Amino acid sequence: MFKKYLMTFQLVCVCALALFAAPALGDDEDPLGVGNAPPALQIVKYVRGDAPDLVKDVGCVVVVFFTLGDAKNSSMLSTLNSLHKELAVKGLQVLLVAKDKPEDISKSFSKAEKNSMTISVGADDSEATWRLWVDAAKQEKLPLGFILSRGKIVWVGNPLDETLPSIVRKAVMGKYDPQLQKKAQPMLDAARKSLKVRNLNEAYKHFDEVIELDPAFFVDVVMERYKATLKNESDPKVPAEWILKMVKKCATVSAQIEIVNAMVLDPEIEKRDLESAELIAESLAAKNPTIGLQAKAMIRAYKKDWSQAIDLQTDAWMGATILDKPMAKQRLDEYRASAKNQNEKKP
Repeated sequence: MFKKYLMTFQLVCVCALALFAAPALGDDEDPLGVGNAPPALQIVKYVRGDAPDLVKDVGCVVVVFFTLGDAKNSSMLSTLNSLHKELAVKGLQVLLVAKDKPEDISKSFSKAEKNSMTISVGADDSEATWRLWVDAAKQEKLPLGFILSRGKIVWVGNPLDETLPSIVRKAVMGKYDPQLQKKAQPMLDAARKSLKVRNLNEAYKHFDEVIELDPAFFVDVVMERYKATLKNESDPKVPAEWILKMVKKCATVSAQIEIVNAMVLDPEIEKRDLESAELIAESLAAKNPTIGLQAKAMIRAYKKDWSQAIDLQTDAWMGATILDKPMAKQRLDEYRASAKNQNEKKP
């Protein structure tokens, strides 16, 4: 009889322990991250725009959680707006989320920011979406960004990271590969560490190892290596020869135009090799006349040769596809406005 009661008591204890332990299982769950399907967006009020479609088969979605009053918000907003203006026609959607009341979020943006804003902004004052995303990702540092492509999370990190634009450009084309990025990360870390102590040969070696994995995919690393070469080599022929060699390896049009854009517009580059940029633009024009003409127009615009820039951009706009026409026309209008301003300033 005693054994019977003892066994019953032991069974009750085990069940009780299981019940007490059950709530703790959530703490052991894997954090929301790369490879997971995105949670729902439980946002009642959108300060601007609408809810993005998180499971579209084309394009990608960038969701960023931020706190009001952060000094870096203006820079982040500028980056996200620029990306959206550039890539909206290719399916990019961007959503900013703060866990504050709509009126407080609206007040946090300047008049100029509101006028230029093209992305959506959601008020999550109930914090329902915050719990499903930020808390589930077990991330403490803000702002926190998620990139979604074809219904899956492909990137989680700081939206102020300088690599974000390159990742978004890949993701919007459905070509971002988180596993390849993970494979390359130790080599990238080694390259950057070597660069800090001016061990240039070691840094170049590690950068080149990453690029060899997939030159077109790692076009952002191509430019990082190029800028390091520009900065540290006294002979300008060294970076010029290297970038022209890399362009041939980065055989896709999207990768090559990204290289030209960076060579002409990247603010970190002080001495620009426009001669090499023009050679790349000429090569692009043979593959894709519209993109090549736009690249050539951009170089002329940088030189403030507005007449040539307008002529080239007009040809690019006329030959652009329906999807590319709005952006081509926008650039043409910008060049015309710049030319007009220059003429008005002349005595």
